[in-house]
Amino acid sequence: MTFVLSLDDRGLEVFESDSAAIAACEGIDVEDGNFLFWDSAGQPLAAEFIRPNTRGSFTVGSSQYRLVPTAEAPVLLDCLDQAAYFEGGLGLSSLQDVEHYLRNQVPQ
Repeated sequence: MTFVLSLDDRGLEVFESDSAAIAACEGIDVEDGNFLFWDSAGQPLAAEFIRPNTRGSFTVGSSQYRLVPTAEAPVLLDCLDQAAYFEGGLGLSSLQDVEHYLRNQVPQ
């Protein structure tokens, strides 16, 4: 399970896996800082670029990246107030469900 917060519309979405989240979030937008990522326990993930984005006068090529643990970002519980809505799935249907789930995953 991977959580993704889109900073453009403040939507939090849950994906079945890192690869599903990566498929939904273009590298060019990730590099521009439009998304934040967390693992199933709400711990932060960072994009590590394998192949860089390319930007030409008339074209843009999106990169390839993977998600890796990072200590440089806050946990998801500390960022839930940034989300305006939640796109549910995997047994979660609201921001309150996400908070309850995370509080049961992360030691207090």
